[in-house]
Amino acid sequence: MEKLLAARGETLEVPPGQRADAPSWQVSPDVRLHHVAVGDGRDVVVVHGGPGLPPAKPWRAAAMTGDSLRWHFFDQRGCGASSRPFTHAPPGGTWQTLQTVEARLGLAAQLADLERIRRLLGKERLTLVGHSFGALVAALYAAEWPERVEALVLVAPAPLVTMPAGDGDLFTQVRARLDEAGQRELAAWMKHTFDFPARLKDDEARLAEHFAAFGPLYVQAMRREHPDAKLPGSGAAGGFLSLGLYLSLGRHHDWSDWLRRVRARTLVIHGAQDLQPRSATARVVEALPHARLVELAGSGHFPFEEQPELFAATVRAFLSEELPGPDSSPTSMRRSAPHPSPCARRTCA
Repeated sequence: MEKLLAARGETLEVPPGQRADAPSWQVSPDVRLHHVAVGDGRDVVVVHGGPGLPPAKPWRAAAMTGDSLRWHFFDQRGCGASSRPFTHAPPGGTWQTLQTVEARLGLAAQLADLERIRRLLGKERLTLVGHSFGALVAALYAAEWPERVEALVLVAPAPLVTMPAGDGDLFTQVRARLDEAGQRELAAWMKHTFDFPARLKDDEARLAEHFAAFGPLYVQAMRREHPDAKLPGSGAAGGFLSLGLYLSLGRHHDWSDWLRRVRARTLVIHGAQDLQPRSATARVVEALPHARLVELAGSGHFPFEEQPELFAATVRAFLSEELPGPDSSPTSMRRSAPHPSPCARRTCA
C-alpha cells in the first residue's frame, strides 16, 4: 500500500496535534473527514456502507454501550459532510479519467484513510465495525494490515468476497421483490449506473442524486415482506465516490485467499429479516479465519437501529470475549499460499 501511495505522491502521515474527539479529521492536505464521537471507553471505528451513503446521525445502539465503548462515526471521503475531491470529472481521456476517480476515491483510498485514522487516534491496533459495503472495506483493511486490527465486527456484510456475487447479489434480491414498474425502474437505474464513461459527463450533484435514488427501490423491496420496514436516515450521498468504489470492485474477483490473512477475532452479525440470505452472509464467514456468526431474529439490514439494545449488548459481549452460543465458535480456515492484495493488483486502486 505504501509503495502504491508513494507512486501517486501520497503518504499515510497525518497532520499532528489533532484531537480524537474533533468534529473533523484532516487525513491529507486536501481531505477532511467529518467525524462524530459517541460514548466513552474503548475506541471503535465505524465504517459505513452504501457505497457512499453515511448515516445521518450516529446509530441508536452507540448510545447504549455506556462507558465501555467510544464510537467514532466518520463520513468517508467523497460523501456526507467530508471533502469531495471532484465536483466534475477530472480532465483527460475516458480511461485516464476513470483511473483518476478510482485512485482518489476507490478501495485503496478508503483503506489508506482508515490507516490514517489509526495513526491519528494513536492506536497500535484498531477495533473496526463495518456495515454492509463498509464491512468489505473493514475486512480488506484487516487483511492489508493484519497486525493493526484487534477486533472486527461485520454487520450485514455485503457478499462481495467474490464477484459475481451469486444468489446473494443485492440487486437480484431487490428485483425479485419489486412489482413490474419497480423492476423497470431498477433496470433503468442499473443501466445508467454501470455506463461508467457516460457517468463522467455528470457532475457530483447529479451523480449523488442518482445513487441516492436506489434507496426508495430498496425500501419498496423491504416492505414487500415487512410492511412497516423503514430505511434509517442517511447523510448526503457520494457521487464520484460511489462511481470510484464500483470501479474498484470490477466485474470479476475472488478475494477469499487474501481475506485469510486477517488475524483479528471477527463477529459477523446477520439479521434474519435482511433481504440478503443467510447463505450469502455465511460465505463471508467462511472466508475469514476467526469468524463467529450470530443471527438476530428480529432484525433486518440495520440491526443497530431495529434492535439497538440487543445489538449493543451483542457487540459489547463479543469485545469482552463473553459471547455465548453455538454459533460463536471461531470458524477455522486452512491458510492458503500468499495472495496479492486486491489493491496492489489493480491498475489504479
